[in-house]
Amino acid sequence: QGVQEFHTKFTKMGFSSCWGNSPTMETWTTRNARTYLQPQLQKAVGMADAARKGDVNLKDWIIVYTHQLTAHRSERDNTGDRRFDEDMVFPTLSFPSDHAIVSTLLTRIYHPDARANDSD
Repeated sequence: QGVQEFHTKFTKMGFSSCWGNSPTMETWTTRNARTYLQPQLQKAVGMADAARKGDVNLKDWIIVYTHQLTAHRSERDNTGDRRFDEDMVFPTLSFPSDHAIVSTLLTRIYHPDARANDSD
């Protein structure tokens, strides 16, 4: 399932995401490649080709109910230092995950007719 198909499905269900109305592969959250030290050698790539031939995809999302929350200032981190290095293939020794950290600021949508103890 591709990014647009996934986005279309959850939007129809009343959700929105941290990546806005038009998520693209430019906001990828994985960039990894199998090494020659791992099983399935036919899938291995050299370090020079890792960025081009590896797994580069948008796989990580924060999804919220559209009527409850709005996402602002979404960010990716593949260093552990709250920054994103576009050229880095990961995991690395200093960032051991093969997925970026995704963060966003969420704002609750106020509904004046909602009860104070609403459990939504």
